[in-house]
Amino acid sequence: MAKLAVIYGTGTGHTGEMAEQIDGGARSEGLETEVILLGNVTENVPGGGRTTSVDDALAIMDSADAVAIGSSTYNMLPVVFVAQLLEKAGSLDLDGKVGAAFGPYATRPKAVGIIIDAMKGWGMDVIEPGLQVSGAITSKIKQESRELGESIARALSEKS
Repeated sequence: MAKLAVIYGTGTGHTGEMAEQIDGGARSEGLETEVILLGNVTENVPGGGRTTSVDDALAIMDSADAVAIGSSTYNMLPVVFVAQLLEKAGSLDLDGKVGAAFGPYATRPKAVGIIIDAMKGWGMDVIEPGLQVSGAITSKIKQESRELGESIARALSEKS
C-alpha cells in the first residue's frame, strides 16, 4: 500500500488542523498515512500527541511514496523545524515522489512557496499551487485540506 507522510510545524495549531484533514482525505482514498509534528526530539507529549525530531522525520520521508509538508509563515519563512527539514532533506533521494505543501499565514504567504521550491529542487512531482490560507481554519479550509489529501492519493494512483 502506498504511504503518505504528512509532516508539519506549527506556531498556533492551525497547520496541525490542516494536516489532520489532509490525512483524512488521503486515508479515505486508501492511502496509508503518518502525521508528524516536528519538534526538538521524538517523544510522546501530554494529551496523547507525539513530536518527531527532524532527523527521524527525514527517515520517514525517505520511506514514504508521497510527502506533504506544512508550515505557517513566520518572519517570511517556514517555522524553524520545517526550515531545518528543508535544509537537510536535499540529501535524500526524493526524485519522482509526490509532494504537496500547505500552511496558514497571517500577513504574507511565503512558507508554502518556499516548500514547493525545495520539493521541485529535490525532483519531486509537486501538486501545485499548494494550499495556503489566511487566518483561522474554517470549515471551507478544512474541506480544501481534505481535498488536497484526496488529490495526493489520486496523484499516487496515476503513477502506478
